[in-house]
Parts: sequence; structure tokens; C-alpha cells
Amino acid sequence: MDSYIEALRQAAIIFPVLAIAFTIPYIAYNYHKYGSIWSLRILIVYSFILYILCVYCLVILPLPAGEAASQLQGHDAQLVPFAFIGDIIENADIVLSQPRTWLNILGESAFWTTVFNFVMTLPFGAYLRYYFRCGWKKTLLLSFLLSLFFELTQLTGLYFIYPGSYRLFDVDDLMVNTLGSLVGFALAGIASHFLPSREELDRESFIRGRKVSLLRRIVAFLYDGVIYAILAAVAFMLGANLFGGLPSWGYALLAIAYFTLCPALLGGQTIGHRLTKLRVVRMSGGRASWYQYALRYTLLIALLAGLPVAFNVLVSTMADIGLIGGVAAVIAYGLVNGGYLFLLLFEAVRMAMHRELFYERWSRT
Repeated sequence: MDSYIEALRQAAIIFPVLAIAFTIPYIAYNYHKYGSIWSLRILIVYSFILYILCVYCLVILPLPAGEAASQLQGHDAQLVPFAFIGDIIENADIVLSQPRTWLNILGESAFWTTVFNFVMTLPFGAYLRYYFRCGWKKTLLLSFLLSLFFELTQLTGLYFIYPGSYRLFDVDDLMVNTLGSLVGFALAGIASHFLPSREELDRESFIRGRKVSLLRRIVAFLYDGVIYAILAAVAFMLGANLFGGLPSWGYALLAIAYFTLCPALLGGQTIGHRLTKLRVVRMSGGRASWYQYALRYTLLIALLAGLPVAFNVLVSTMADIGLIGGVAAVIAYGLVNGGYLFLLLFEAVRMAMHRELFYERWSRT
């Protein structure tokens, strides 16, 4: 029991890291397909990831200690089907002609190991039917392949990291795991009467995708920020090699060029917009002109980068030439940066309320 608890604890530790790595492509996929992210869908998908991670940890943990690992040799396998039945009967002293002895199986570890292997894959079959909409034949195949993957992981000593198997490859486990998934598939049919169907999840996601939420716009901008960071890194290396470095305004021009050329070439979309199914258009709904994209993003970049830099440089210059003292400079810095954060919050609230922002109003996009 302690080994099972330790395996689940390790899965809980690993899950946040895995979830973060999975989130970026998952958000892009959902916005690109549905135009939205629904919390119920997130709950189902991430619970599936956590389940698979827990099962995998239960399969591979605990790992053998250093001395025990060095003594491993050979790859053991139990290839006789239904051998577990004979083991349970023999070890539990069951006499088939005496029903009262049948209860002895409740104290037999081989029985509970079999039950655990059966229950372990019940959710897998349920997920395949409910969320992934697999038929029973596909569920049978995928369940068998999952169980085979686990058994081969044990047979190979964790993919030959160890010189021998530290757990037994058992054909009975292969059968019991596969059976457990099929029973989970059957139970999912009952549970589906009380849960929203996958079709209802998709339909609700498409309905939500018709609205441009604040989160959706932020995610699109973050994706574009990653693309720009890559371009800026390339520009930095080229500039350092060819010109001995680029001035700071060069990176601002690069940003404006990216946010102007992409929509002009991609029909009003940046790469981030394309991933999240957004498009910049005129206020009238038609396709905007290139100069409108340039004005829109020049104003936005000025707000995000130019404005705070300009104000802080101004305060620093005033302090350097003696127009304001040290305490006054600290207060001025606080007022400038506090006012800037308030402005960002103000614009974010307006964006969440689907109000025109200043750069949209001035660029008519």
C-alpha cells in the first residue's frame, strides 16, 4: 500500500510540470478549433492526463535501489494465461467443493493485485467512450496497446535503463487490464445519460467561440509575443555580427513591422490571431488597410513599451540634472509606474466589456 501511495504522490508532483507543458499547444488547439476554452472540457482533459500519469507511475514505481538494480539480470515473463486463478486457489487454500473456503481469497494478495489491475484501467475505457467517442473495437485495441506498453515497460527494465526486469511481465495482467477498460467502456454508456455528451461540449464551445473574450485576446497576444521574441533574438544575433549591435528603436520597428506585415499578408491575422481564430477588421466589418494595421499596433506598442520607458527616462533625467531630489524622484517613479499600471487595468476592463480601446478608435479597426 505504501508503494501505491508513493507512486500517486510522485504523479501529483510531476503533474503540474506536465500540465504547463501541455497547456500552450492545448489552448492553441481549442481556440483554433472552437474559438473558446470551456472549463468543463479543461476539467475532463486534464483529469485524463492526471489519470494516465498516475497509472504510469503505479506501473514503474518504486524503482529499485542502487544495489538491487546492479544485481538485476534477465527479463522475466509469465506467459501462461489464467495462471493467476491457480495461484489464488493454491495460496488461499480454497477447496472448490467447500464454498466456505472461497472467502479465503479476500486475504490473498494475488486476488487483490488482480482486482487492482482490473480497476486501474476502468477509467481508460470510460474516457475513450465518453470523451474520445471510440467504439468498442477501437477501445479494445487501444486498451490492449496501453496494457502492452505497460507490460513491455516492465519487461525491458524501464526501456533497458536497468540490466534486467525489476517487475514481472505477466500475460494475465495484459488480459485483466484490457478487460477492465472494456467494462469501463460499458459503464460510460450508463454515465453518459447523466453527463453532457461530447457533441454538447463541442456545441457549447462553438457558441462561446463566437464571443471575443479578454482571455482569448491575451492568449493571441502572448503567442505573437513568443514569435516576436524569436524574431528579436535572430535580429540581435545578426545585428551583433553585422553592425556591432542594434539600437533599442530597431526592436520597436521590428515589432511594428511584424504586426503590420502579418495582417496585411494573412488577411487581417497575425500568427497569434490565426491560432485563436481572431481577425482585425475595419469598424464597418471589411478588410482593413495596411496603414490601419500599422497605426493600430504602433499605438499599442507605444502604450505597452514606449510610454513607461519614456516617463521613466524623463524622471531619471530630471533627477540627474537636479530638477528633483532623491525623495521626489522615488515618489515620481511610484506615480509614473502606478499610473501606468492603472491605465493598463483600465484598458483591460474596457476590453473585457467589449468597449473600444484607444488604439482601436484611432485606427478605426
